[in-house]
Amino acid sequence: MIKTLSAYVNVALVDYDDSMLDHVVELMKESLREKTDDYIFEDTWKVEENKRKLYKNEEGVWVTQPLESMFSEVIDSREMLEVMTVGITVDVESTV
Repeated sequence: MIKTLSAYVNVALVDYDDSMLDHVVELMKESLREKTDDYIFEDTWKVEENKRKLYKNEEGVWVTQPLESMFSEVIDSREMLEVMTVGITVDVESTV
């Protein structure tokens, strides 16, 4: 049975460049390789980048902005961080 494994990481936009992209992609690939005993189809790796803003909630956790506040007139005064979310996927064949 073929399934897809994935991972993602947020990188502060001020620290983000091609070198950082290459570095985090290699780290995520290695992490997924270590976490599975399944056969990895190495030619199926896909990388996606998504620029977005995270906001610190009341508990101090970075979260995406709630949909309802996107349409409100109120200016959000919470701490904000622009990030590039880098995600990878790969197809694997289950050995079970």
